[in-house]
Amino acid sequence: MVLALNASLFELNQSLFSAVGSASAARTLQVAAVARNSGPSRAEVNPDQARLDARAREAVRTVQGFTKLKVKQDRAVSTIEKAVERLTEMKNILLEARELIVNAQQAGTTPEALRDLANSFDQKLGKLNLRAKGAGNFGVNLIGASIRDIFEANDLEVLVRPNSLVTTTYTGKFLGSDYAITDGSSNTFLPNLFGSSLEQLPITDPNDTGTLLQDDDTVVIDYDTGAVSITRSGGGAPILSGTLERKGIGVLHSYFYDNFQSAAGRDQALQETDQGLSTLRVQIALFEAKLSRAESAAQFSKETITENTKVAASIEADKEAAQRRFILEEQKRQFLFESAIQTAISYNSTGLSVLLQDAAAFNFGFDV
Repeated sequence: MVLALNASLFELNQSLFSAVGSASAARTLQVAAVARNSGPSRAEVNPDQARLDARAREAVRTVQGFTKLKVKQDRAVSTIEKAVERLTEMKNILLEARELIVNAQQAGTTPEALRDLANSFDQKLGKLNLRAKGAGNFGVNLIGASIRDIFEANDLEVLVRPNSLVTTTYTGKFLGSDYAITDGSSNTFLPNLFGSSLEQLPITDPNDTGTLLQDDDTVVIDYDTGAVSITRSGGGAPILSGTLERKGIGVLHSYFYDNFQSAAGRDQALQETDQGLSTLRVQIALFEAKLSRAESAAQFSKETITENTKVAASIEADKEAAQRRFILEEQKRQFLFESAIQTAISYNSTGLSVLLQDAAAFNFGFDV
C-alpha cells in the first residue's frame, strides 16, 4: 500500500516538474522571440538622407567634370613648362653667340678667325631655331612653328571650369630668330637653318639647296628699312634684291653683319644680339607668369577633386556604417534567440532528471 502511494506521488511530482519546465521553456522562448522581433526591420535612415544623397551625386559629377578638365590643365602646364625650358636654353645659346662676337672684337683677330667665329655664330642661331621649332607639346607650340614658312606660334585655350563657355587663353609668340626676303616680283626667299643658302618658296624640290651664299658675296642692307641686295664677287647685277622682314627676336645671320670682318658689322651684330637677349628675358618672365597661372588653375582643380571625393566618400561611409550597425544588431538578436532555444531544449532534456534526483536526495518527506 505504501509503495503504491509513493509511486503515485512520484508520478504526480514528475508531471508537476514537467509542466513547470515546459512553461519556463515556453516563457524563455517567448521572451527571446519578442526580443528578436522587436528590433528595426532596416538600417536607421538619416532624416536628411535625401539631401545628403543629392549632395553626394553632385560631388561625384563635380569630380568627373574637374577630372576631365585637369587632364587639359596638366597638358597646358607641361606645354608652358616646355616653352619656358626651351626659352631658357635659347637664351643660353644666344649668350654663347654673343661671346663669339665679343671674341671677334678682340684686337689682332685674323680675318680667317673672324670668319670662323662668324660661322660658329650662324651655327648657334641654327641651334636656337631648332629649340624653338621643337618646343611643341601635344601639337601646341607656344614659341615656334614646325612649318618653315610659318612665323606664328600657337595659342592655348583651356576652359575655366567644366562645361563653362569661358576659357583662359595662353597666348603664344614666335620667338625663333628668322627672316624672309621678298623681291620685286613678290617672290619670297627664306634662309636655311644655318644661313648657308636662301630658298625660294614654295619649295617644290626637297633636293634643291637654293641660292648658296659665299664668303666673298657683297651684302648691302639698310637695318632700318630692311632693303637688301646680294651681289656675287666681281658680278654686276645683284643675284637677289628686295626687302628683308625680321621674324621673332630678329637676330640675323652673320653675312648681314659683314661676316664679322668690319667693326661696324660686329657692333651691329652685338647690338641686335643684346636686343634679342632682352626680348628672350622678357618673354621668359611672361611665360613663367603664364606657367604660374596654369599651375594655380590645375591646383584648384586638384583640391576641388579631393574635397568632393571626400564628401561623396563620407556620405557613402555613413550609410555603410548604419547598415553594418543594423546587421550587427540583427546578428546579436539572432544569437540571443538561438541561445534561448538551446537553453530551453537543454532544460527540457536534462532539467527534469536533475530536479528528480535533487528531490530524491532531499526526499521531500516521501520514500522513493
